Amino acid sequence: MSSSPAASTATGSLVSLRGVGKTYAIWDDPSARLMAPLRRLWDGRSSGPRTFTALRDVNLEIGRGECVGVIGRNGAGKSTLLQIIAGTLRPSAGEVAVAGRVAALLELGSGFNPEFTGRENIHLNASILGLSPAEIDAKFERIVAYSGIEEFIDRPVRTYSSGMSLRLAFAVCVHVDADLFIIDEALAVGDARFQLKCYTTLEQMLQEGRTIIFVSHDTNSVKRMCHSAILLERGEVLLRGTPNDVTNVYTKLITSPLGVEAIRDDLAALRQGPVPAPPAPPSTPPPPSMAEPLTAAIRLVADERAHQQVSDKEYSYGGDLGRIEFVALLDERDQPRLSFLSGSRIRVRLACTAGEAEIPDPIYALTIKDVRGQEIFGTNTWFQGLTPPAVPARGTAEVTFAIDLNVLPGVYFISLGWVRLVDGEVSVIQRRYDVFRFDVLPRDKSFGLAYCPTTISVRPG
Repeated sequence: MSSSPAASTATGSLVSLRGVGKTYAIWDDPSARLMAPLRRLWDGRSSGPRTFTALRDVNLEIGRGECVGVIGRNGAGKSTLLQIIAGTLRPSAGEVAVAGRVAALLELGSGFNPEFTGRENIHLNASILGLSPAEIDAKFERIVAYSGIEEFIDRPVRTYSSGMSLRLAFAVCVHVDADLFIIDEALAVGDARFQLKCYTTLEQMLQEGRTIIFVSHDTNSVKRMCHSAILLERGEVLLRGTPNDVTNVYTKLITSPLGVEAIRDDLAALRQGPVPAPPAPPSTPPPPSMAEPLTAAIRLVADERAHQQVSDKEYSYGGDLGRIEFVALLDERDQPRLSFLSGSRIRVRLACTAGEAEIPDPIYALTIKDVRGQEIFGTNTWFQGLTPPAVPARGTAEVTFAIDLNVLPGVYFISLGWVRLVDGEVSVIQRRYDVFRFDVLPRDKSFGLAYCPTTISVRPG
């Protein structure tokens, strides 16, 4: 048995678990545990404790730059697995090796002393995670600014709400330059804007080659964030595969009264591997007339996605050539609102003012995202085949996006952009991310992501 978070893995993976198990002794009452050694001395006998196995024979390799989701029912062993990888819990059997610095957000407020101030807890928690005093001092202001709780930083953590504790804990973790970041359900506590900020930061970490292990009951988050997923049940790894396959099997597991028996055939089929896909037909390049629009479209979308914001407030850039001066989110009666029923018609209105020079061939863009940063919908005047008129120097253009809000209940964000294409390259006039946070309310008990109005007809056979 060994647990070595700082060791190099034999396989070159960042995380390596071989035959890992964890068993707990369970005594009927404290006196039985206290008396057991004495009984062995008196009569050579002892009833001993019962045992509970939280993990059994877990073998796992996780490479650098991977995001792995861990899902399973309550009591499946998810938190135990993460604690063992993080090094806060020793396994009863097997070997654990983690090559690099680990930052873990395992339990809200873990690592914090409730009597210490936020300032003191930053120093305490960051030092536990491996930062030197000089490194903590160098990063302190950035940690506080990221958390967004500057005015409370010198108050005791016991006075913080759960959301404030999450902000501080997450801010510390993402600033320790860890190779491995472990999250256990904590993000569910934060408000919508901070959740969006967290998911954006996690995506940036993956782009930097960091590794993330992510536990969540939110299967959409697992499918959105993770490269692969693991299904745990009663301490055993039943399946590791694509997030879609694993979440599908998990959904069947939790909805069937048969338990694991209900997914035996699914597990066997998935372990055999996917059925080979038929060979793809030979691709042909687009005709010359299509090549330029296709390239421009790719560049417009790529430029929109290239600027990831990590603020939990509106974030904007550009503005030297012109500005998006006025924005409004309206209902179909042109009344300002921040909550709508699924399927409602909404209007997003903006006024754009040019600077000292004319802006020819302007493109106006809109994107809707959910709290995970997932793009729900995006469009622009260029994609719609529109050619808005040039905006004269110091002139103004009024733009209205009319949208049928065919999404299901949730929290969403609207971002707006004003750009133009110059020799096929995107020139940003101004972009304003997360201008509006709004709520979509249910019409009925439909589920999923999209609201697709449906008529159901039934007649006797």
